[in-house]
Amino acid sequence: MDNIMILTVSSLIAIAVLIYNPAKTFGVPAALIFILAGLFMGNGGNYPAFNYPEETEFLSQFALSIIIFTGGFQTPFSRIKSVVGEGLVLANFGVLVTAILVGVFASFITPLSLLEGMLLGAIISSTDAAATYSILETRKLKLKYNTGRALEMESATNDPMAMILTLVFCMMLGNSETGGFFKYAIYFGQQLLVGGLSALMMGLILKQIFKRMSFREENLKPIFLLAILLVTTLGADILGGNILVAAFILGLMLGNTDFKYKKTSRSFFSTLSWLAQATMFVILGLQIFPNALMEAFGYAWLPALFLFFMARPVAVLVSYLPFRQPFNKQLFVSWIGIKGATPIVFALMPLILGIPRAELIFNITVVVVIFSMILHGFTLELVAKKLGLLN
Repeated sequence: MDNIMILTVSSLIAIAVLIYNPAKTFGVPAALIFILAGLFMGNGGNYPAFNYPEETEFLSQFALSIIIFTGGFQTPFSRIKSVVGEGLVLANFGVLVTAILVGVFASFITPLSLLEGMLLGAIISSTDAAATYSILETRKLKLKYNTGRALEMESATNDPMAMILTLVFCMMLGNSETGGFFKYAIYFGQQLLVGGLSALMMGLILKQIFKRMSFREENLKPIFLLAILLVTTLGADILGGNILVAAFILGLMLGNTDFKYKKTSRSFFSTLSWLAQATMFVILGLQIFPNALMEAFGYAWLPALFLFFMARPVAVLVSYLPFRQPFNKQLFVSWIGIKGATPIVFALMPLILGIPRAELIFNITVVVVIFSMILHGFTLELVAKKLGLLN
């Protein structure tokens, strides 16, 4: 990026922050404000204002790892203990069911093949942690039956599954080599196992370091942890693991470990997470071509409605079969599947890899995300009231 582009991004972040401050009163997700700020600049004609998909994807992956690490770092086990089971089932099995249902449907009503439809389904299957946290906190909603905690647990842990499925379908579409299902199953397991083990080993090493070393400079502690986060996630990636799995598990381990200057570190990563979100959302907004969005809308609105009113509810209701939870809670979780910047980041992967119809998949994803942030963001409290979930 040149100086003009850096100036543009910085200015848009500043403007979006000023807009978000009053807008949050109405439950507007931060992601929507920042993405629209980038989209407002426009991106089209013969001289695009911003067209750096590879750089955007790299920066966004880095930002996501910080956001997910921070989510884990600020999550005490005591808060999620009662919802771990349902949260993890929703985040993994629910994402898989959603991806399959959307993929099959999209292959019938769009130009996408079945495998391309599955790729689209995987990309838009996860919910957004930042948007979920933001709306629940801003509206000060007190939901019955630990519903808020279940939503937070799901949204904090479902990005890795969606990312792995996206990578698997990209491999299937871009790789002509044979190997069958077994090869992709091994890759899937490797992503989870290596990412998890990398974080686990680093977490255990950090515990020993904290026992044997004392940081005399308080402000160096969070810098050290940021460096460790990069070592862990990039190391996991080199070894064939998933960086989001590594980031969340490392954050969760550190968040539930006592060490000196922990409060300072949490404050540092909270601020850094907001910076990562703002930068990522604005850059993603700049990367979007409004004219292409209008063309893709004709293909996007039916998959979006199917996702919101059929795929997500079916996935949630099936995921809740092993759990005895009130039906009104299940309906609420079915409806509040807020999408955020993560699907747009994942949609850049096939674009960079040159997957057939990648541009159409990217533009459909953007339409679905914007539609979701508006529809779910403004109806969360209303639906909670109608279902009698407010304390």
